[in-house]
Amino acid sequence: MTTAATDRSETTELVRSLDASLTAILPLTALLEAVEHDRPLGAGVQEALLRLGWAGMGVDESLGGLGLDAEARTALAAVAGRRLLPAAMRSESVLLAPALAALAAGGSAEAEGWLDGLLEGRVRGGGVVVAAPAGGSQADEILVPLAPGAELVAVLAADRAVVVPLAEVASVEAFDALDRGQGYARVALGEALGRADRTVAGPPARAMLAQWRLAVLGEAHGAGQRALELSTEFAGQREQFGKAIVSFQAVAHRLAAMAVELEACDAGIGRLAAGFEREAATEDLGRVLLHRVPAGMRTVCESAIQVHGGMGFTWELGLHLHYRRVLSLQYEAGGHGPTAAAIGAAYLANRKAAHV
Repeated sequence: MTTAATDRSETTELVRSLDASLTAILPLTALLEAVEHDRPLGAGVQEALLRLGWAGMGVDESLGGLGLDAEARTALAAVAGRRLLPAAMRSESVLLAPALAALAAGGSAEAEGWLDGLLEGRVRGGGVVVAAPAGGSQADEILVPLAPGAELVAVLAADRAVVVPLAEVASVEAFDALDRGQGYARVALGEALGRADRTVAGPPARAMLAQWRLAVLGEAHGAGQRALELSTEFAGQREQFGKAIVSFQAVAHRLAAMAVELEACDAGIGRLAAGFEREAATEDLGRVLLHRVPAGMRTVCESAIQVHGGMGFTWELGLHLHYRRVLSLQYEAGGHGPTAAAIGAAYLANRKAAHV
């Protein structure tokens, strides 16, 4: 799965264009309605989103994709977090589409047909990263965001990814997740993982994992960015005792702390994206960021709610949508405790190796 380097000015223009498009396509009222009733966005909205070509971001141009590099994809993922793009579209783009592209490049006519359908919006699905290789038993279950009418799901574990038609799984049951309206479902895989001709292994699977990691980090950062923007705007307009509350030290310091957190995480994500092709050199950094970025953006969203005072807790304001997304991404990244434990284990292993 190779992609050409994307010109920096081209990336800037893509970011601006996508942000403007998503602002128009995903108004707050539609997002709140989807969360309230825990149902996907309407068919018209879904069609408008599909026309953006999101699924093909990381697919090589020779296979019909956009062929964007890692830095461009990460920048666009941040826009997705700012504007709350449906979670299933992320997994389609960074897991399902690359898996199908790798299978198609290996000669699978079945995967090529599915990929064409996905890029054209005729085939929908989802994808998930699991902590350990699944064994293909009846006990194997995944929690995955599925697009409306989903037909396929990509399951990635370590250096092995499998594309599974949902028609072949044991069961699919709707799940009431925290980030509602995203089509989350509990899928019992049964024996559906046993098809070698639908399996991607080795470097292509590891590249998928790296791409997924950048998408999760970029999206979480984008959600935090939006929370800070809303807070800064509110603090400049809201007055207490005849003064804008941004002039009060407690508020100004909280906003500054939010900005520092965002800048620090942005630097780490940028370094990880720049080293996308150097797998070994970025593994430790990626592990640290999967813990640090969701935790930092959670703090930013909590601070945003506090800056807004009583309004911050209201349903209509919508800050909870970004908070829900960050919490969901933190879960998908492995959770606060397990990711911290993984960092510690890697640190001890590196120290041991250095002293052997």
